[in-house]
Amino acid sequence: MTAEKDDSQYDYDAFVAYDYNDYSWIRHSLLVEMEQGRGFKLCIHHRDFPAGEILEEIIVDRIQKSRKTILVLTSEFVRSQWCDFEVSMARSQMFQSGRDIIIAVILRPLPFNCINKTLHNILKTKLYLEWEPRDEHAKELFWAKLDDALTEVV
Repeated sequence: MTAEKDDSQYDYDAFVAYDYNDYSWIRHSLLVEMEQGRGFKLCIHHRDFPAGEILEEIIVDRIQKSRKTILVLTSEFVRSQWCDFEVSMARSQMFQSGRDIIIAVILRPLPFNCINKTLHNILKTKLYLEWEPRDEHAKELFWAKLDDALTEVV
């Protein structure tokens, strides 16, 4: 079920920031469960970014057009320049709007030495979700909590 929107300026329920190597999980798990199963509209760069435009400008635009930002955290993603940029833009949008918009998802365990200060503060001050691929009950709970986070009115 798509989140109740008190403002119609959003095109997406969430912008999804992730590493290219995690696209299989995005496509086969996240999109299947949250879009097909629960009716949310997510913005992912593989599908929703127009070709030939400046990537940084598209990211800023899509974050601004999304109610929330989901950070899909893996060691590869947190070490990338795109993580720094997307986290920075999401935090900027959060401060500008005065709304808590960041949802952190730890897809695979993160070595402590790969987490920068900004991400450490996000993980320390916000609830985050952890994906447990081998535990069916944990997966059901994960999807329910992600649904709650996306439908939460801020």
